[in-house]
Amino acid sequence: MSNQQDSNSNDTNNTPITTTIPDPNAYPHRLFIHRTNTTIPILGFPSVALARLSNKSTDQPIANSAVRHAVEDLQIGYFDVAPEYGDGVAQSRLGPALLPYRQQVFLAAKTMYRDAIGSKHDLENTLRELQTDHLDLYQFHSISTQEDVDLILDEQNGAIQTFRWAKSVGKIKAIGFSAHSEPMAVKMIESGLVDTCMFPINFVSYHYGGVGKQVLEAAIQHGVGVIALKTGARGRLTPQTGDAVHVPQSYHHIPEWKRQEMIHYPVVTSPKYSTWYEPEDDPVELNKLVLWALNQPGVTAVLPPGTMELLDGISEMLRGKDEVPQLSEEDLEGMRRRYEEMEIVPIFHNRSVSGTKVST
Repeated sequence: MSNQQDSNSNDTNNTPITTTIPDPNAYPHRLFIHRTNTTIPILGFPSVALARLSNKSTDQPIANSAVRHAVEDLQIGYFDVAPEYGDGVAQSRLGPALLPYRQQVFLAAKTMYRDAIGSKHDLENTLRELQTDHLDLYQFHSISTQEDVDLILDEQNGAIQTFRWAKSVGKIKAIGFSAHSEPMAVKMIESGLVDTCMFPINFVSYHYGGVGKQVLEAAIQHGVGVIALKTGARGRLTPQTGDAVHVPQSYHHIPEWKRQEMIHYPVVTSPKYSTWYEPEDDPVELNKLVLWALNQPGVTAVLPPGTMELLDGISEMLRGKDEVPQLSEEDLEGMRRRYEEMEIVPIFHNRSVSGTKVST
């Protein structure tokens, strides 16, 4: 990441950009990677929103426009993507769209492959699709079991070997992970091998699912930066309220173990937003959920719901601020009443193993 001036543009007239884009002061920054004293802005771009743009010829211009809007209009400088989003589609669309701004933004990606060989192949493909020679952060994706942890950290064949190699040759700058199981997230934090953690820090899951507090405490203790996921979710969808996700016979970028998990723990998506949970679409209440997450000790930044429709309102709330706005006691009490009355099931909870098994 760099704050140099950008002389490129993805506008059709190729007019050079003569100001710093995105503006490094558009959002409050917080410490993310303690080892290198790296900070990032508190709002990221949810590249999973590009996963439905599967037609390259017709959809790449849409992706270009979305990324241009995020960088130039909303001044967002943190992007996160994974090959699992749309089975490679999201990163394929993001690469060309982000190319004019690559040196000015913090770019993170992930892999679901737990072994050294699979994760190395995945990394090389991701770098190629994103049209970059390095990632600012590379993450083990969607950790939910002890087996995940053991396979990843295996000293002979684990994905950690790829991450160490990639870091030594400059292909990645830092190592992180995303998780949906709190005990496994804590184990990864306590391993001392990671710089960052992505975890659901969600009002409903925290208060009614018992999930989040231990991760934040461990992250603070061990100096690990935290990206808050699923901040804008109300709760889980059900087969009655969501659309079933078709699971094909094979994927190009999703490992077989994950395909099997999707069969045994079926995922449904929002008919309106295509997210795999029910997002809060009341703009006032959505902003409160995001502010609640950002005000939890240990949280560095948030990734908003994976739909472009809700991004502008969140950006408007945070852009131009020196500090994250606080919630009043009246706000908090209103949030508690709202979600208690809805009687929703948290997207993540510690009631059963299925509480960690709802994400692709």
